[in-house]
Amino acid sequence: MSQYHTSPKITPPSTPPPPTFPTNTAPTNAFADIFSDSPPTSPSRADPSDIPRLRSIQITAGYREGVAASKSRFIQAGFDEGYSLGARFGLRIGRLLGVLEGLWSAYDKGGCMEERERLGGLVREAMEELKVEKVFGRGLWGAAGWEYKIVPKGGGEATVHDVVDQHPVIAQWEIRVRKEWKSAGIRRGRFEGAEWEKGRVEG
Repeated sequence: MSQYHTSPKITPPSTPPPPTFPTNTAPTNAFADIFSDSPPTSPSRADPSDIPRLRSIQITAGYREGVAASKSRFIQAGFDEGYSLGARFGLRIGRLLGVLEGLWSAYDKGGCMEERERLGGLVREAMEELKVEKVFGRGLWGAAGWEYKIVPKGGGEATVHDVVDQHPVIAQWEIRVRKEWKSAGIRRGRFEGAEWEKGRVEG
């Protein structure tokens, strides 16, 4: 009896299924957006390139360079103007306080105590209102300079004298101090000019 050996059945290999991708996702070239005319990808899709970081570095470097160039160009002019203006304010405020304190001290010996107390209160009021934070406070000064109205005396641009003379607080105290020295019978020349200088030297 013959024996038959049957060979195992061989099936042909199956075709692999096509690759699938997640929804709304497709394989992309990492450098496609650099040379294409299409708008950049949305922030939700991370860009592996260094372009955003390099852009940020360049913007920061340009900003710093601009600030440095601006400082070297304008800082000296700003200092000169600010120093001159500040010195003028300081001289004016010092003169106003000096006149009031001089009138107050005139009643130190043998004067009317009521008048002395009144002038003492006026000195304290002036010292409070003529503080730096009041003279250069908000509402009078801003980032661009003074914010109160100035009318140049000689036409054209306002000068340092115009800025000081027309400052609301300074102008108010000029009127009050002038009233005090007039009521005391003192001429203005006693405090400034050639007459004051002569008395200072000879005294």
